[in-house]
Parts: sequence; structure tokens; C-alpha cells
Amino acid sequence: MTGVADVYLMLSKPRSKESRRRFAALFQREKKPQDLQKFVVLSWKHSGSSLLCDILHNHPEIIMHKELFNPIDIFTYYSTALLRNESSDNKWNYLSRDLWPQLFLDHIWPGRYADGTKIKSNGKAIGFKSFPEHWKDTDNEGVWKDLILDDFQVKKIILSRDCELSTYVSMRRAEVTGNYLGTPYPNDLKIHVDVSAFQAFVNHYRFTFQRKYKSPLYPQDSFHVTCEQLVDKDVFNNEIAPKLWGFLGVDDAFQVRRLKETVRQSQENEGLDDVISNWHELEKAFRLSAF
Repeated sequence: MTGVADVYLMLSKPRSKESRRRFAALFQREKKPQDLQKFVVLSWKHSGSSLLCDILHNHPEIIMHKELFNPIDIFTYYSTALLRNESSDNKWNYLSRDLWPQLFLDHIWPGRYADGTKIKSNGKAIGFKSFPEHWKDTDNEGVWKDLILDDFQVKKIILSRDCELSTYVSMRRAEVTGNYLGTPYPNDLKIHVDVSAFQAFVNHYRFTFQRKYKSPLYPQDSFHVTCEQLVDKDVFNNEIAPKLWGFLGVDDAFQVRRLKETVRQSQENEGLDDVISNWHELEKAFRLSAF
């Protein structure tokens, strides 16, 4: 189909997925051979994103940052990559990032240090992870939509958790203990789950993954994986990882490596009914639902 025909199709059927895809392709810049494949991990707190980031970071052809847009700071495996130049006192911080998010991304995407050297000599892909509140809390949701979600050059890895109640309980336990990463929860830690608060969480969670994280080219530019698949080593290593590597355009024969310091916070074989103090109340309220 010619360019003129693509424009006609878009104007005559603007809501058609095919017309949007063809129209968007007209404005897509062809990726230069030296460009890294850009990607973002779209997830939620306590859904396995730290483990996935560690796995991505260990691939020799992937430059993986952490929460680059966390409201309180910039988190990355490569802190020196935040230097704007070779002067140690000229470094990106969360204030400058929030003021100039596009310039910050322009600094990050090439995957190089301030002196021009590559972060990884064999790097082929670069990315970071993102949660919904990263952009909302800094009034930069428009930037996220324009420069991440709607950018056809940025691939999306969407990581969710099948068990929404497990996500909510893990978040609540972290709030109570202050242990957000790397420290196991106490054996006797129980929490009370407010029924209405949990229902509000589920609504927000489902809206985020079913609507908010869908780009104009979805599903062509997206790769889905669940926390349950991630923690099952056999499933992830043999079935998911090769497809994920292919999606990012990196060596798909690479064997998955997990960082030794990745710590499981919940106890082994621990059931939700063991840690929710009002389990029977919750079970009764949602007896016809699947969480």
C-alpha cells in the first residue's frame, strides 16, 4: 500500500487497528545499525520486577537500568552513567530529571558514559523499569505516554502477577516492616486486609495492565511475562527467556543467570491464609471471584 493510501485509510477508518499501524509506520525512523534497541519493563511493585531486572542485567548484550524515574531518586546499576560530562559534580539527579525528562532520556538511550565509551561493549539493547506512580507523582504522565508508550522504537516488556492478592499482601507487609527489598519478612508477620481497599487496588491493577500499558501498536511491540513464570526456573529458562532475548534482538542462546543476592521475602511454602489475619472475612467477601 502506498503512503497516500495509508493516509486515506487512517482518515476513513481512524479507529481501525490496521489503519493506526500503517499510519504510524509512515513516521517511524529506521533504526540505525549502531542504535541500541530501547525497551522498558512496565510492571507494578512486588510483581517480580527486581528479579527480572537482575536477569536482564546479567545478559552481556543488555544494558539494564533500574527505576530511572522513581520519584525519590534515580536507581541504576551504572551510577557513573548519570554523569553529564567527565566532571564528577555534573550529574543527573531526580530534580533535573523531572524538569527535563526528554533530555534525560536522550542522555540514557545511547548507552554510553560521559567520555563516549559504551557501558557494555557488546550492548544491543538498553532499558529500565517503570511503575505507574513514577510518572503520576511527578506530573510527567504526558511525557511517559509520548516518549515511552507511544514511541514505536521503544519495546515494552509487561510483567504482571496472576495472583493479585499476593501482590497486595506483599505490598502491605513491606509497608508494615519497611522491608521493600532484600530482607525476608518475619515468620509471624500477619496483616489485616481491608476488603474495600483491596477491591480498589484490584480495579487499579487491572486497569493498568488491561488498558494503561497498551500502546498504539499493541501487541506487536509488547512482550508479556508473569511473576509466576519468572520464579519457575525451568519454565522461564527454557520457554520464556529464549523468546524474550529474541524480542530484544540479543543472543537468544544465552543461559539465564540470576544474581545471588536476590532474596525471597516470603517464607517457603507460605500460604496467604497463613499471613492474612482476617482470611475468612476476605474469603467470604470474594468467594465468587478469582484473585
